[in-house]
Amino acid sequence: MKVRWPHSVSQCLLGIFIAASLTSCSNEKRLAKGKPLRNLNANQVLTNYDAVEFQWDWIGMKINVEVDAPEGSQSFKATVRMAKDSAIWMSISPALGVEVARILLSPDSVQFFSKIPGNKFFYTGNYEALSDWADTPLDFRDIQSILGGKPMGLDKENGKYIARTDAQRYALTGKYKRPVKRVIGINDNALSPEDSLNIQMPLRRYERLRNRSEDQDLLIQRHWFDGLTFDPVQDQFNDLYYQRSLTLNRSEFEATENGRFPRAFDVLIQTIDGDLTLEWDISRIRFGRAYDFPFTIPENYEQRTGF
Repeated sequence: MKVRWPHSVSQCLLGIFIAASLTSCSNEKRLAKGKPLRNLNANQVLTNYDAVEFQWDWIGMKINVEVDAPEGSQSFKATVRMAKDSAIWMSISPALGVEVARILLSPDSVQFFSKIPGNKFFYTGNYEALSDWADTPLDFRDIQSILGGKPMGLDKENGKYIARTDAQRYALTGKYKRPVKRVIGINDNALSPEDSLNIQMPLRRYERLRNRSEDQDLLIQRHWFDGLTFDPVQDQFNDLYYQRSLTLNRSEFEATENGRFPRAFDVLIQTIDGDLTLEWDISRIRFGRAYDFPFTIPENYEQRTGF
């Protein structure tokens, strides 16, 4: 049976696509003439993004990963399977292709085991240990957004953002809480998208500010979208409470029947203890196929409380 969209819904969807097309064409002409992008408010930027946002239920992919951390660098391959809002499964192997680790994530649990000779162990618990390893808070939705090519932490329904043009991109900045305004000394509109937020302050002032604030009150969130395609090309989080930042870049977007999806990613986590960089590209990807998530902890493995 052919399903018919209600007239109002059809009009709404058609309006989104038409608005996105007109904005893209307008900006393309403006850039060709050396003019800046059209000024759009946050709702208009998000409406244009809705028209190209990638939609999925299942994803399977093979990726090539490089990690650069204070303790050293390494590269490996990984097979990733995801069921939206349900499970993320990864099998990790070096260049030779022999599995050395496996991880299974659900919205409220983390399971991991290492098969490396001399370091065979497993972990079963919550996201606290994973966040400690990355030195930045992570949960299931964050990791799903990172791997699924969507803006991390973007709340399209309830988030409050200010839109600015940044060269050939649009930047959405989350509205600041009052403690952030006191630290930076300016309001939301006065901050340019390219401004650095590596803010230095005397130790006493920093400790006094922390004691008077909740950690979420000192988090600055920014998202960048391509001015022509509205691809979500960058996310940045500056955590003034813990003095750390996370920057996520996406590139090599490809058009699919489900929307536009990036093929290359890099993440930079900066803390007072050093930087962690992860880069990966997708060598193979498939959408819409249901997968299983095999995870059996081998016998005689040591149980640990962290990674």
